[in-house]
Amino acid sequence: MDNETIYNEIGKLIKKERKKIGMTQEQLAIKTNYSLSFIANIESNTYQSFSLHTLYNIANALNISIHDLIPSKDTWQEKSYQLICNNCKFNVDIPKEIGKYIENEFSEKERFTCPICKRKKVELKSEKKQC
Repeated sequence: MDNETIYNEIGKLIKKERKKIGMTQEQLAIKTNYSLSFIANIESNTYQSFSLHTLYNIANALNISIHDLIPSKDTWQEKSYQLICNNCKFNVDIPKEIGKYIENEFSEKERFTCPICKRKKVELKSEKKQC
């Protein structure tokens, strides 16, 4: 797993824990003496590196353990994605970014039109693999 993914996953956990206690980004920034833009960058999907000490300070401000901000083992697995036609069995591997987008934006029952048989029988399949 690359650095960007690790920092982004930690940022998601920080955001989740902050929202759980009803704290705003501005309140977290004040409590930690970091800038609002720094906190916003950590929580967004923009790559923002930070030190272990910073993570410790954020955990303290959220009244949680630093361990609560470390992604679980399941997070360290990436998914591979394929579009598979249930009619003619045509399948194609797709980039993880597109697979994640389809997974997040469309319902599980969403079907796409197959470029080979022209039927609306193509669905997204994903499988976890170890990083």
